[in-house]
Amino acid sequence: MHPLLRPLLLLPSILTLACSTPRADSAPPGSWLAVLDKSDATLRVIEPNSGTVKDLAPVANGPHECASSPDGALLVVCGYGDQRPGNALTIWDLVERRVRATIDLSPHQRPHGIAFLSNRTVLVTSETSRAVLEIDLVSEKVVRALDTGADTSHMLALSPDHSRVFTANVRGNSISAIDLTGDAPPKVVPVGNQPEAIAITPDGEELWVGLNGEDALVVLDAATLDVKTKLACGKLPIRVACTPDGKLVVVSCAMSGELALIDRAEKKQLARIALPKRAEPAPGAPPGVDATNPVPVGLVIEPRGRIAYASLAAADQVAVVDLATRSVVRTFATGHGPDGLAWITRREPFRFLGDER
Repeated sequence: MHPLLRPLLLLPSILTLACSTPRADSAPPGSWLAVLDKSDATLRVIEPNSGTVKDLAPVANGPHECASSPDGALLVVCGYGDQRPGNALTIWDLVERRVRATIDLSPHQRPHGIAFLSNRTVLVTSETSRAVLEIDLVSEKVVRALDTGADTSHMLALSPDHSRVFTANVRGNSISAIDLTGDAPPKVVPVGNQPEAIAITPDGEELWVGLNGEDALVVLDAATLDVKTKLACGKLPIRVACTPDGKLVVVSCAMSGELALIDRAEKKQLARIALPKRAEPAPGAPPGVDATNPVPVGLVIEPRGRIAYASLAAADQVAVVDLATRSVVRTFATGHGPDGLAWITRREPFRFLGDER
């Protein structure tokens, strides 16, 4: 965790179930939003139009990130841990609504960034192993540990054709490109101070990386890894996402309490959307730090590209943001310290673990 964020996360906010702003009907039936309450070590599955909590379950300690399978049957949660490093994945069965398994990743620790490679396979970073782990959810085993070649490989982005995975290496001040089709060594490219957020555009052509130590974004050609441009952004651009049409880039800026909207083609900032502040100021905030900052972290854009959801880690809420009107239309209450988010789209018929893929 960035050191400036800690005092802002100490005191839970006083919340209502949802604010009185208009209903945001962004999701068709069969869509759900997964929210990880990091401080409570719980997963909640929310109906995204109403904020109704469908499922609430304990998961491995320190849940930071999660991902849903392409068929909408499973959700996998990374147990990053807290002061003590975590080493577990929790598999939540979205159909049967239960914990299906907990996978011990030992000796690998600090699992964080995650993406599904197929309905039965996930890729997960391990910070301590400087690796991307390929995990088979049927055998519950690590199939491969792919070297990233750099320290603190934190978040990852999977290419649309699933041939490569990219990691942001926070202490390595770099990104790594790993070929999933062979055994070539990773290509490691310096990008700037403390890269964490990383996303690949839907066409697979560009990588967008947030630099926590510079309050900036760097854009790379995904094929060559050449830097195309660098942009100033809000403070601590901790997560980045692209709309499905590839036209808009959205950034959660943790220390300035806002979402930045950027025109991808023009590489031009369009707006900064202020997010709802904490109900009570955080005690012990350092001088010059806004003690009411909600600290937006987790970020997901629903498949239609109309609505962005941002977890407000210091306000115990999820903000629902209309990207067309550039406004917050609703908030949902969560547990303590909401962090990772994932969008779930259920597809029929369901395929369960062990079925032919």
